[in-house]
Amino acid sequence: MTDIFEYPRDWYRFTSIRFQLRGSSQVSPLPWTGGSSVYGPHAQLFMPKLSATEIDDPAIWRAVDAFFSRLGGQAGLLRIGDASRLHPQYNVAALGSVQRWSDSSLFDDGSGFVSDLLPPTVFVAAAASRGESALQIGGLPASLTPALKRGDLLELRANGMPASFPHLYQVMVDGPTNTGGLTGVELRPSLRADVAVGDMVVLDYPTSVFRLVGDDQAELEISVPTTANFGFALVEALDQVP
Repeated sequence: MTDIFEYPRDWYRFTSIRFQLRGSSQVSPLPWTGGSSVYGPHAQLFMPKLSATEIDDPAIWRAVDAFFSRLGGQAGLLRIGDASRLHPQYNVAALGSVQRWSDSSLFDDGSGFVSDLLPPTVFVAAAASRGESALQIGGLPASLTPALKRGDLLELRANGMPASFPHLYQVMVDGPTNTGGLTGVELRPSLRADVAVGDMVVLDYPTSVFRLVGDDQAELEISVPTTANFGFALVEALDQVP
């Protein structure tokens, strides 16, 4: 099996991020109307385009160069997440506000505390089959409206282990929780593999498995003597889906 190299989190520094889900369909033109007729398979996949911040430390850009050399172009597999959506929207909003103690005091450093955050991982509450687009999730705080919000990303890990294929999904509709901390969400793309009760659902730092779109990606442009710029485009490695 091809090794999967994880993009270091310390390098999640980008000036531009495109990480939207894209559709791909087989179509035939309709010359009389100017449109197209979809007649073949339809797929959805993430195809990120990332521009990194300028690197002014030669030791770092040399490490980046070595990382992509080791990856070996399109032949390699890369695990990375969306640096603009590393956490659920609920947590991002909650971390923007703090709570005081009952006497209205804060910590000595002037900060407060945050309660009822969504945990970094939760679990699949009901088994689902490949191709389905609905998922029941447990382990969330009770009675939140909503807990997961449309646009949030989540990663599925059977038995808590990262998959060797793309297992990243986007929430399509808001998912409120009941008194037991359960919610149901609609996902895209549809499930790429069967999931079982208890499988891990990653909410913080969800990732997927990608290939570079070309062997010329991530070329470093060096401004002598110290600074470097680079960017790269990816496509989910659907060929790895079992």
